[in-house]
Amino acid sequence: MTTRFALPQELTIYTIAEQHSLCMAWVHDNAAAANGQPDEVVYVDAAAVAEVDAAGVQLLLSLANALALQHRMLRLDDPSPTLASACAAMGVSALLAESAVTEATP
Repeated sequence: MTTRFALPQELTIYTIAEQHSLCMAWVHDNAAAANGQPDEVVYVDAAAVAEVDAAGVQLLLSLANALALQHRMLRLDDPSPTLASACAAMGVSALLAESAVTEATP
């Protein structure tokens, strides 16, 4: 069973090194949880994110790529308005869970 992962309040250049290590460790530790199910959707709790910059969005893309190598897809569950806006502005709304996409679109 996959352990739920939650993003922190700050996803900025100042926190990215530590967060990258935590994200990649989580992906590695939960690789076996996919149980060979292709195209599994992995939801990450994104409600707490209050501050995000381009480096934070790059981290999320890195996380999505790491999961894609395992044939899994990242979806940000309940993204904060700040994170949803950042994803929309940077053209990566596909990372958002379906309900958040319409809210983030200007």
